Amino acid sequence: MGMGIAQQFEQIITQQLRAHAAWMPVTNNYKLGDYGVISNGIFNKMGNIKEDFDVTFTQAQGPEANLDFVSDSTRVIKFAGGAEVPVIPAGAIDAKVALKFERERSLMIKAPTITVTNIENVNSVFNQLKAQGSWDRKFIIVFQTYFANDAVIISTIDAGTEINFSGNASALQNFKLGNAGIEINSNKKVGLQILGKAGILALGLVRVKKQLFGGEKVMFLGPQDPVEVEQLTNAPLEDDL
Repeated sequence: MGMGIAQQFEQIITQQLRAHAAWMPVTNNYKLGDYGVISNGIFNKMGNIKEDFDVTFTQAQGPEANLDFVSDSTRVIKFAGGAEVPVIPAGAIDAKVALKFERERSLMIKAPTITVTNIENVNSVFNQLKAQGSWDRKFIIVFQTYFANDAVIISTIDAGTEINFSGNASALQNFKLGNAGIEINSNKKVGLQILGKAGILALGLVRVKKQLFGGEKVMFLGPQDPVEVEQLTNAPLEDDL
């Protein structure tokens, strides 16, 4: 069985941003300090360390990022005045952008501006948690959020899917496909379609390293235990459930 849309999205985010999928992308309510477990290769939120454990932390902005991914055998064709053009000129008549996905289960992710926000004092966070003596080592914490503006995310189901965007030439020129002046037509049903929205696209995840004692896993982080932090970057996530 092939991977689902969520797992496909996770794989691309891992490869392109060295982070992990915030699922559903953009329309979720993830924030710094969320904690949870991995199920079906995707992070699942259970709560927030501020609200549930009274943990405090400081946050700071990281460097901006961007993402421009299109599956193989996908074509982006631009038109103005009924003719194919390399760039849609300002004020163009009959401006159109056609997306042609030749393969099934294709994916397009475009996020020209991504703002990254970090928890600065990760070690302090885990020291606060271990002082309580009840932190389960399998829990993973969101220590980075990747906030995308004007995100375009489209996944197809069938091969030969074509989506046409027409109308506002300025919006099409800048690939702002969620603009109110854009009309959308598709010849087939799509799996996921997020156009021009802003929200959390990806997550940076961290946890305390799991330990063995006498061959058995130590499940909880005790007050006397050393804190060894493990940042989860581009490695596939293993299920906890």
